[in-house]
Order: sequence, then C-alpha cells, then structure tokens
Amino acid sequence: MKRFLSLLGLGLVLLFTGCIPPPTYSRRQAPPPAPCLKPVGPIRNVALISLINVNYTYTPKDAEGGRTWHRDDVLEELNTLGRSDGNTFAEPNGQQPNFYFTYSISNDGQDHFTGSLQFSGWGEGNIHNFSKYQYPYASSAVLVKDLTDEAYAFIHGGWHDNRPQCPQN
Repeated sequence: MKRFLSLLGLGLVLLFTGCIPPPTYSRRQAPPPAPCLKPVGPIRNVALISLINVNYTYTPKDAEGGRTWHRDDVLEELNTLGRSDGNTFAEPNGQQPNFYFTYSISNDGQDHFTGSLQFSGWGEGNIHNFSKYQYPYASSAVLVKDLTDEAYAFIHGGWHDNRPQCPQN
C-alpha cells in the first residue's frame, strides 16, 4: 500500500508538471521606465548639511596629519556661493545630510590634475555627475573649486529629471 501511494504520488507529480508548458524566454520585456522626478526649484534660505568625500588616485603631498584640505575648500566655497541665496553649509554632526559631494581626483604624476564630482541627495538620489577630464588642471584646488561651482549652480537654479522622456521644464 505504501509503495502504491508513492507511485501514485510520483505519477501525479509527473502528470501535473508535464501539463504545464515550459516558460518561454523568447520575449524579453524591458522593465517599465521609472516615473519622472518632479522638478526641483531653486533652494533658498536653508541651512544645508552636506557630506563631502574626496577620493584620490594618488597620495596627496599635503596629506600631513590627516588634514582635510579639499573638504575644507569645498565647504568654504559652498558657503561663499550660498551667501547671496541665504544658504549655509555644514558637515553632518549626527544629522542626515541634504547633499552628498563625492569627488574623485587624479594626478598623472606630473602635477596635472583631472577629476569628477558625483552630486546627489535632496531625496532624489543622483542629481548629476560632473567631470573635468578633457583638459588638465595645474592646481587640484582650482579643479575642486570648479566642480563645486558647477554643483552649486543646481542648488542656485534648481534642476529637473534630464531623461528624454521627462518634461524638461
């Protein structure tokens, strides 16, 4: 009896699995695009918490004592730019950041600097990636300042989802 039930169970499993057609993979559908993000207007009169990370592909010469020289430069530049808009910037001390500035700085060994900035936050995720690779800089401080200025233009003027299927105004 036990053997009969085992064979019957096996037969039913084979019967039911044989009745279900195998899945077809000939049509691969792309997932639907994410919905467009709402445009963000200019940001004014806000105390902004910003996490600033600087990654180097080389060992900076001025890296004595763990000094955060480019982070300090970025914070100073953001506060200078933000003054006319009533914005202030500080690094987090236990608060959630509004913005993330992640710099990647390269040196070709001859003190020619290039780099990029990934600018994100404001509940939007990635806002924009900036790069300065076409023409090298003689000063990493000027490179970081120029990248920071480009990012602040988004805070000053606002931004929109730049995917082609999204409204551009």
